[in-house]
Amino acid sequence: MFENYETPDSGEESDDPDYEQGFCADVDSSTRDDADDEVDTTWGNVELPEEPYELDSEPERIEVGAVYPSYDALKEAVARENIRQFRQFQSVDKRARSWKAVCINPTICTWHIQAAAGMTSTKWKVKKYQPHHSCREDPVTARDDKILTAKLIASEIAPKVKVDPDYSIKLIMSDIYQKFDIRVSYKKAWNGRLIALERKFGNWEASYNELPMLLEAIQFSNPGTVVHLQSQQTGTPDTFEFRRVFWSFKASIDGFRFCLPVVSVDGTHLYGKYKGVLLVAVAMNANREIFPLAYAVVESENADSWSWFFARVMRDVVGSRRSVCIISDRHAGIESAFRSLPELRSPQVSKRYCLRHIRSNFMTKFRNAELKKLCWQAGSTATEQEFHNCMEQIRGINESAFLYLNEIPVEMWALSYDDGKRYGILTTNLSESFNNVLKGCRTLPITALVKATFDKVVQLFANRRHAGLMWHQAGFLYPQNIWKVVLERSQRRYHTTIVPHNRTTGFYSVAISEHDPVTIDLSRQECGCGYWKQNGLPCVHAYAVCRFLKITVDGLIPDVYSLNAYIRTYASDIMPINNYVNAMAETPHTLLPHTLLPPSMHCEFLI
Repeated sequence: MFENYETPDSGEESDDPDYEQGFCADVDSSTRDDADDEVDTTWGNVELPEEPYELDSEPERIEVGAVYPSYDALKEAVARENIRQFRQFQSVDKRARSWKAVCINPTICTWHIQAAAGMTSTKWKVKKYQPHHSCREDPVTARDDKILTAKLIASEIAPKVKVDPDYSIKLIMSDIYQKFDIRVSYKKAWNGRLIALERKFGNWEASYNELPMLLEAIQFSNPGTVVHLQSQQTGTPDTFEFRRVFWSFKASIDGFRFCLPVVSVDGTHLYGKYKGVLLVAVAMNANREIFPLAYAVVESENADSWSWFFARVMRDVVGSRRSVCIISDRHAGIESAFRSLPELRSPQVSKRYCLRHIRSNFMTKFRNAELKKLCWQAGSTATEQEFHNCMEQIRGINESAFLYLNEIPVEMWALSYDDGKRYGILTTNLSESFNNVLKGCRTLPITALVKATFDKVVQLFANRRHAGLMWHQAGFLYPQNIWKVVLERSQRRYHTTIVPHNRTTGFYSVAISEHDPVTIDLSRQECGCGYWKQNGLPCVHAYAVCRFLKITVDGLIPDVYSLNAYIRTYASDIMPINNYVNAMAETPHTLLPHTLLPPSMHCEFLI
């Protein structure tokens, strides 16, 4: 089915660079730095999907009778040998099943090679070979990159590309120079990487045409998986051009119901043959680990693409019945989406900014190490009093810096005014960490990228489902990271003075060691230190009162941190993808890679 689609004006691109990640911890904000984390962002290596392209083993040296799996393999072997000898060669006769090459100085050099392919085989056999050049060695001419082709570069870098598809072009150029003592152009190195990626992960153009079938196969194997594929008319019957795609696996949608009600969003550029941006939405599970929710490949980060992404996240993943806090940077496209999209203007949605992006933008205007430190402390401190103390220190250093921060709604960036909405999550660490995991996939064809997200979620669910079972068998009440916090706080021993004010309502004052007393309200689960409200986990003062009352703290820990919630997060099965390649021959549509088309030709292709 195709629906008309009009493209509204795009928002401005963000100038924010990439940032490291940081989360608040239950410690004194004066000593806490942005490196402190309360989230496990370890994902391990991404298991990339493999394509059936592997050359057979090649002979150790060129000689008469040597057999090569293909013409390209033979020619690359000859090129390597000539480069090693500081020589060059040229083809003088190339037919479908025969090849002859000579030295570039054939009048004075006897070097030559002849090879042929079998009538029913793709393998090539060396028939004649004169391995010695009788011409003079010419290091200057030999360092010309003429015979060091992009295909040869692809073969040389294939092992590294398999491990790291994001293998940088500059590093490729450096490695090729180290091996061959020949400098290749950026374009040739880039083409070499493209060829290596295509050999391993499939053709880019074919990948777009396979995409609808792959997504349909995922939906067939995992009913409830949400997919939106947006395409554009080309003017050719049954031929469409890719524009955007959104996908969220059913297991992730089900699992989110038992996660913390916080969603972090971020975008990262794709660097394959066809450019674009990968948008991701990530949540946090009961163990304070990243939980991937949804993905989209769009043309760029703009108002329309972010609104399109948020609409699908809110309607198809989050749903209308649950309150949620969304953490993001201040990209113009995101700001526009929050102003225009009804789902984001709901009272059930809280908007918060990434503190690291706030500080980074702040530092572009006010370059001062002390201001940098105070900006972070103001945003991460637990109490309103500490926040205002930091702001007054900023005012004392630079009035303009104070006014700049004061113009940002305080609840958007200051933890002390957050009212617990962001569960202590200061930054977009969640989504940035997941983007870092997918970093090796940013150069891949689009179907390989989708498969990588699927394979990662399969691996993630299997590992964490097993972990939950082990913790349950060990008698844990909470996932490991939360269990550690509970044990550490319950085992702390201080000189504590506790004064009951109202035992019925649970109102007490608590003084630990030489610190000033704070008030604590067990019924409202609030403490004057501010830390309880940060992430919902009882602070040390709450533990002290529980010891005073000789009760356990378990009743004060939210269910969202329970081991039961963790286990239910990963309860849904993710079934393997059925073979979809055969179905491609039956589809009447052709999907092409994205190029710019007039806005009036945009349409929606629904799966």
